[in-house]
Amino acid sequence: MPRGKRTVFGVFCNDTECPQVGQRLTTMRFHKQDKLGKSWKDHAAKMMKYCSVVRKRVPVKLKEEKHSSN
Repeated sequence: MPRGKRTVFGVFCNDTECPQVGQRLTTMRFHKQDKLGKSWKDHAAKMMKYCSVVRKRVPVKLKEEKHSSN
């Protein structure tokens, strides 16, 4: 049973110290809005992920990849 459309995003390193800026870190799926009314852009603004190249948590950049079929 479908629970709403979700969008697939690629999560990429956005650290200026990283020699491979733009390295793909993970994939995430977001609804356009959650139950509290926050959009995926609000969540992505504060998001930090671990980058194995610089070995620390770095700010990330999200790029929309596709809309899931569910």
